[in-house]
Amino acid sequence: MVKITEYVEALIFSFGDGISLEEIVKRTKSDPIIIKKAVNDLNKSYEARNSAFYILTEGNLYRMRLRSDLLHLVQDNLRTDMSKGVLMTLSLIVLNGKIPQSELVKKRGSISYQHVKELQSRGLVSAAIEDGKKIIRITPLFYDYFDVDKKEFKEIKETIQEEVKKEDDKTIEYKGN
Repeated sequence: MVKITEYVEALIFSFGDGISLEEIVKRTKSDPIIIKKAVNDLNKSYEARNSAFYILTEGNLYRMRLRSDLLHLVQDNLRTDMSKGVLMTLSLIVLNGKIPQSELVKKRGSISYQHVKELQSRGLVSAAIEDGKKIIRITPLFYDYFDVDKKEFKEIKETIQEEVKKEDDKTIEYKGN
């Protein structure tokens, strides 16, 4: 007989974009507390045997993930389902921390309205009105989605910003003929 942990593992594995607790409960006809315990037991088992995978819990959503220290092995095979344009818009938001939508439109064009909608639907950015302006910023889900540690990411972002500033400071003067 198959144990509930095996059912839970199979469901989470087969739903690559994640599966909700409610959906697992419905499919297994089990109590949510039992499901949560099964997820916890699975993660403990993965850790104990140094598995390549773990289960990420994002609110009520469960996703199977590859350990970050192994990502380099499969990086060439991983592809994001986001277009280059959406990723460029996201990059601009990330590097600024938060950015008024009007500034985003100036830098990326009117297509950024659609990009922001897509990023919001994925839960990667949020929008709020501050001082009469619509401000776009990344959400905590961004760090989980891209499997990056928040503190490490902050250091990388600061380094990139310093390098960009150095490049901006290097102005070339035209002296004429």
